[in-house]
Amino acid sequence: MGKKKLSRRQVLKVSGAAGAVVGSAGLGLFGYEAGKDPESYTGCEVQEGACQTFNRARYEVDRPHYEKVGPTSRPDARTEVVFMRRGAFSQQWHDETGIDGLSEHLQAFYREHPEALELDRYRQDHILPKRRIDAPKYRDDYILAEAWSRAMGAVSPPGIDGPPEKSDFPGGQAEPLKMKGPRRTSKLIKQMAHQFGSVLVGIARLNPDWVYRYPMRGRGFAADEPVEVPKHWQFAVVVGTPMSWDAVAANPTFGTSNDAYSKSRIVAYRLAAFIKALGYAARPHTPGASYDLMVPPIMVDAGLAEQGRHSIAITPELGCNFRPAVVTTNLPLQPDKPIDFGVQDFCRSCKICAKNCPAGAITTGEKEEVRGYLRYPVCSEKCHNFWDSCLGNMGCRLCVAVCPYSRKSNWLHTTALDVTANDPTGLSHKALAGLQERLYPGPDPEKYFIPSLGGENATYREPPWWLRSEDFIVPPAAKDTVPSAAKDTDKDAG
Repeated sequence: MGKKKLSRRQVLKVSGAAGAVVGSAGLGLFGYEAGKDPESYTGCEVQEGACQTFNRARYEVDRPHYEKVGPTSRPDARTEVVFMRRGAFSQQWHDETGIDGLSEHLQAFYREHPEALELDRYRQDHILPKRRIDAPKYRDDYILAEAWSRAMGAVSPPGIDGPPEKSDFPGGQAEPLKMKGPRRTSKLIKQMAHQFGSVLVGIARLNPDWVYRYPMRGRGFAADEPVEVPKHWQFAVVVGTPMSWDAVAANPTFGTSNDAYSKSRIVAYRLAAFIKALGYAARPHTPGASYDLMVPPIMVDAGLAEQGRHSIAITPELGCNFRPAVVTTNLPLQPDKPIDFGVQDFCRSCKICAKNCPAGAITTGEKEEVRGYLRYPVCSEKCHNFWDSCLGNMGCRLCVAVCPYSRKSNWLHTTALDVTANDPTGLSHKALAGLQERLYPGPDPEKYFIPSLGGENATYREPPWWLRSEDFIVPPAAKDTVPSAAKDTDKDAG
């Protein structure tokens, strides 16, 4: 996609804004402190759609930033979703039979991707045994974090109980209600999504290339049989909610995805129920593993985001600190246009996520062809291996924590976003990425690993006070040895 041409007046405005940002670098710490104000926690406001503040119309483009460069194919959830594949691998793998003892689709995948087989075996034979050594030693550090994560995932709608032809359609109503045009209907659906609790909402015409060829388990499809894209999956409504800002900064061990998982699931199920009440088909696709499709490219098509170097969708309001869900439907809607607000140029030079990835799963190189489209490749096996190489809650999310776009909404961030979105030179991209690395450095990535693998259980930032187990809980092993003077610390809590 070609760069946007700016007028002389626009160039002068960008130059002046860029100078203001660079000249204000000394105030970066002030901006960081201002971001701690709860009023700037983007995504936590309760007004109707007030969180979705970015002027997308200004940045609309005729086609999304990804490029189609060859024959396309749909992904296979059984092999390309690393959790699905590794679950089957751990059950089927035996050293005696080797690859020949695996199911046919796993054999085909591993023969085509021998490096994935090597990494999957390394996880099973080396990483998980080492984790089992360290887990009991450090369990007490994460009592509150794990309890919080479990609580946030406790309220969740039931899963899909049948194939689309059965589960998507409403019952008891013969004919769908006649709506007054796609534009009005889209406005209504977006407002309802915000009413149901969503921060973000966008609409796309569903591209069949984003639907899995073979399904995830538990979605009502026949196991190991190809999925034919249902004709009533015409549109995709994308919703999304943010993860806790303070906990995200304390990844890889104290954060969780369950908070946003549950909220986005609830929004999607509410929205699907609303659409069915109008007489139309609707099917929720929700986190963590209840999707029939890939969400990041649908977010791109829906005008909510661009896909970053770390493969996650980046939105103007939340960066990549969110968890999305999708509702597919045949309700006639007006699709949104994709946007270009400078992420591709920024990610090309930034590389902060790649530098901070302990697994080395994010490339520092150029985009590559993946199923007919150009994108930055991410090694999901290396990524997931690190998930199993740290303690605490359900994985890592360091790429979310360090991404320059994932910042609370204060004057420093919004000014920087405006500059990078309008800078055709790329000078501000390098300057602002450099400022972040200097003002807010993180640990050496090797320190994020567990001690048995040579690390220190490091976190990107210290955990928030409400996740510090040692301030509230007497370790079970030390209950009988705590001095009486140390037993009551209520005055210090919080």
